[in-house]
Amino acid sequence: MTKREQEEYRRLFKEGTIVIPFGKEESKIVHWWAKVYDEPSEYGINEGRVSKLMIKIDGVTTLSYDRGWDLEPDERDHETKAALSIILEEYK
Repeated sequence: MTKREQEEYRRLFKEGTIVIPFGKEESKIVHWWAKVYDEPSEYGINEGRVSKLMIKIDGVTTLSYDRGWDLEPDERDHETKAALSIILEEYK
């Protein structure tokens, strides 16, 4: 990979960790990886900038999007849905 390709990769690919509190003193750690473009696209989530996204909680993939849904979040999975909202807000 050339230096320019490495720079482009670092510019487009993002990753992070989000702590989602639930209950009185409990929380879940959410790890996520995304490919984020400069401009919105028809291929992005909600036609936005995020064209790829994976979310894992406790080592289990709870969401996968790659220009379309591979694994949508379960309606009862509040931690994944909260993390998705945070990520989409950050990269709108």
